[in-house]
Amino acid sequence: MSNTHKTINPATEEVLETYTLMSRQDAEGIIEQSHHAFLNWRKTGFEERADALRKTAALIRERQDDYAELMTREMGKTLAEGKQECELCAAVCEYTAEQGPTELADETRELEGGRAVVSYQPQGVIYGIQPWNFPLYQVIRYSAANLMAGNTVLLKHANNVWAWLWKLKNYTAMPACRSTPSARC
Repeated sequence: MSNTHKTINPATEEVLETYTLMSRQDAEGIIEQSHHAFLNWRKTGFEERADALRKTAALIRERQDDYAELMTREMGKTLAEGKQECELCAAVCEYTAEQGPTELADETRELEGGRAVVSYQPQGVIYGIQPWNFPLYQVIRYSAANLMAGNTVLLKHANNVWAWLWKLKNYTAMPACRSTPSARC
């Protein structure tokens, strides 16, 4: 098995990029880094997490032309479809930032003979294996709520959209989402 992978423009069959696969040891290191990020991120409050999601929404909108062009090159989406996906993702981030603190707040429930508290607690590193058809939306769909809940996320993107890994890693407003600059997935 080769230790490299190529992404190809589906319209032109041009090789866009060749990536070197990370070693098992490097992958285990990334998992460990994700866990350490979780240990810090879980301690942040809802407002800090919401602020990071709002910043992410702003970054998506700021870079939507670049993102839409990348969707066109890597998977053949039209520019208009790519921009729509960007707007949807920014809206998901904003909605999660707005609603998350209320939805995740502790709930007191009266019971016969007393009361109970339902508390939503972070669980750890959430691993997402993503399909090809929505390179940004699929990531935001699972990660925004998990990050708001205090978890960290780790991503294995579809084979044809690997440039997205670098875009998301380098441009995220979430300190808990970042990986090492030398990591190659």
